Amino acid sequence: MKLILSLLLLVVYSISNAVSYTGIYSYNKGVNKANGTLYVTHFKEDSAFFMVQTVSGMPDFFTTEIKGFMQIENNMGLYIAKDSCKIEFTFTTVSCSLNENIECKFDFSTNGKYKKTSPKLKKGSSMMPLFVDKKGTVKTDTVYCLSAPNASSATQCLLQKNDEVQITDEFNGYYLIELKNKKNEFLWVWKKNIQLIKTK
Repeated sequence: MKLILSLLLLVVYSISNAVSYTGIYSYNKGVNKANGTLYVTHFKEDSAFFMVQTVSGMPDFFTTEIKGFMQIENNMGLYIAKDSCKIEFTFTTVSCSLNENIECKFDFSTNGKYKKTSPKLKKGSSMMPLFVDKKGTVKTDTVYCLSAPNASSATQCLLQKNDEVQITDEFNGYYLIELKNKKNEFLWVWKKNIQLIKTK
């Protein structure tokens, strides 16, 4: 009986101490000055998907947009690109600090301390400005909507054949979509399950 009680307490303790870094983080130095936004989906204990956008401000307005997967350990995240560019993420309950190495050749640095502005991912007016929205329909009987562009991420909903979706971005063989009945939510679906709607 004591062993069972100890195991239950351990499970409760582990659940209560599970930390999720999912959310929106940002910094803004003022009008026409440097700003940045970081979007994080923490879909497994040791993995997260991120998108970060930075703008230098006047006079040149250099921009950088990067997305990928990071490895998470404790409060640290690490992203390593094929060209040896490395970005370290240090999370607290209210912020995330980014530090890139000299191999990262971005138009404008992602470095900085980003304040957590929302624990949920919601579509903002500055989200992924380089991608033109497209529409599509589900072409198979059932399609899973995922929290991140990875097969091991959590299922958020099911789509049925002929359901219409708004496509906001694509990555790793997945589309980032917005549903008509789920406005302002990020969901990912496998590209092969979506038929693009041709526009005139």
